[in-house]
Amino acid sequence: MVHSLQPEFTGKIRFLIADITSREGRAFTQVHNVSNVTLIFFSPDGTRLATLTGLQEPDYLRRAFTRAFKL
Repeated sequence: MVHSLQPEFTGKIRFLIADITSREGRAFTQVHNVSNVTLIFFSPDGTRLATLTGLQEPDYLRRAFTRAFKL
C-alpha cells in the first residue's frame, strides 16, 4: 500500500524501506522495537513521530501521513 502512495507524496515525505531479511534491517527492527509490517514516521532531525503496525488502507495512510508530517 505504501508504494502506491509514494508518487503522491514525492517531495513531501522521504520513504526508506528497511529490508528485515538483512542484518541491517534486523538491527533496525531491534533498535526501534518493531516487527514486520510496521511504519515508523521520523521528523527530519530523526525524532520518532509515530508508528503504525499492520497493513493499512491507502486512505488511512494518507490521513496518517498528513497528520504526522503536518501536510
